[in-house]
Amino acid sequence: MAAKKLVLAFCALGFLQTSFAGFDRFWIFSKDAKSQVNENWDSLSDDEQKVLIKKYQSMKELPANQNDTLQQRMDWFNQLPDKEKQQMREAWQQMSTHERNEMKQKMAKATTSDQRAEIRNVYLHKYIQNNITNTAQ
Repeated sequence: MAAKKLVLAFCALGFLQTSFAGFDRFWIFSKDAKSQVNENWDSLSDDEQKVLIKKYQSMKELPANQNDTLQQRMDWFNQLPDKEKQQMREAWQQMSTHERNEMKQKMAKATTSDQRAEIRNVYLHKYIQNNITNTAQ
């Protein structure tokens, strides 16, 4: 009996000594990581978002031509209405790396803005419909 109490005391002590970092993932009322990231990103102003992206670019040390291309995409994205921005973010987060690269290649091959819009709509429709279906269930 004393051995059981001793083992229980050591287990309790060991549990209390562990870090609780990330413990909120297991708490039923905590927010999921995706919504926290979106809230943090949305809480930044456009200038703060640009600064953050520039820091990320400098960390990755992109070549000048890729940096210009990324800047053009960012400018285009910032001109979208908030609802479309959110849909694009959600679709992009759900895509696999392979699908992202495939989409980039299709967009690079597209010659007109109508073709690019059609490609975007195909991917948005695919992932937004999946998201609506999953949340409805």
